[in-house]
Amino acid sequence: MANKPERTDWGSSLSGPLSKGCRQCISGEKLVVLVGTECSSNCFYCPLSNERKESNKSFANERPFSSIADLLIEALHMNAKGASMTGGDPLELHSFDKTYTYCKALKEEFSNDFHIHVYTRGKDLNTELLSIISPVIDEIRFHVLNIRKDLHIIQQTTKFDIDVGIEIPVIPTKGIEYYQRIIQDFETILPQKNQFYFINLNELEVSETNFRNLLSHKLEVDKMNLSAVKGSAQLATEIVEWASTNVKIPVHYCALATKDNIQLPNRLYRIAMNTKLPSDVVVEEGTDRGLLIRGVIKTFDHNLEEIKQFLVLEVDIPAHLVHIDYEKHRLLTNAALLEEISQDLISKFPKAQVGMAEEYPSYDNLQTTFIPFN
Repeated sequence: MANKPERTDWGSSLSGPLSKGCRQCISGEKLVVLVGTECSSNCFYCPLSNERKESNKSFANERPFSSIADLLIEALHMNAKGASMTGGDPLELHSFDKTYTYCKALKEEFSNDFHIHVYTRGKDLNTELLSIISPVIDEIRFHVLNIRKDLHIIQQTTKFDIDVGIEIPVIPTKGIEYYQRIIQDFETILPQKNQFYFINLNELEVSETNFRNLLSHKLEVDKMNLSAVKGSAQLATEIVEWASTNVKIPVHYCALATKDNIQLPNRLYRIAMNTKLPSDVVVEEGTDRGLLIRGVIKTFDHNLEEIKQFLVLEVDIPAHLVHIDYEKHRLLTNAALLEEISQDLISKFPKAQVGMAEEYPSYDNLQTTFIPFN
């Protein structure tokens, strides 16, 4: 047990060691699997986007999927070392079978060392369901709404060969005593065995879908960080400081900055290095780490094959650096080379849009920046 909480370079703090699931998340090694969006809890602070809430599909990172093959492809694209099963609630009855199927497939494909953690409210869990799911997961994280009512469910889980934690957002209006009670009550049920037990505190997030609900509960947006609720980070830090000298169980405060500036860029970088085209340049450092820098030629008025021939045969761009993206009706090439020959290209194909783009290496190739050469 630490006498003083450790503050990380990425804005979080902790009173003891991190779970393996957290270590993999921070390093970008976790495949994020949204099993489904059904959930009976209806938490007022749920930040899930309307796009995800209204979709009946599962998602592996940004890839919608309905087949195990697509799930495995996304894991391969990022050379994943583990997966997190989220939702919705992956372990409520409506999603349980899907969650089990996904976890089993990932374990069978990548070996039992592939680390899987799953989030749940725990409402439908019992010994029978835990006996089914525990062989294909390594870690379970409970979203606690009432510790006294939930304690018996969590206690059942400690009898299985999996790590167990509580992961909850820090709501400033709850006060420190509320979280102290959760941590202390959880600690009272922990058996003396080799499994790892932990508490994760998340900075309360502000999103388009929960903004009005947060205001109605007398919560304010942090003016220094518009994605966070005012006071959440401060209270979380106080809880970790208290835990470092009052309880043995490790408590970890995960800041939104950790997710946005460390976890996500690291995951994108892994995907980029496994899927980039020969012409792509990958951003190596900073919060944009993992973004692809690309030369883009987009047109609906010119023939893509004809433009490719012009690039290869007339301006001598190597053929392996020119890629036709038929789905988005564009060509991709090296941005620096494209800028050099852009005026010749525009003269030949005046209706083409030519420029440099920064894009996520994810399934949807979300474009964040476009600088035209026209």
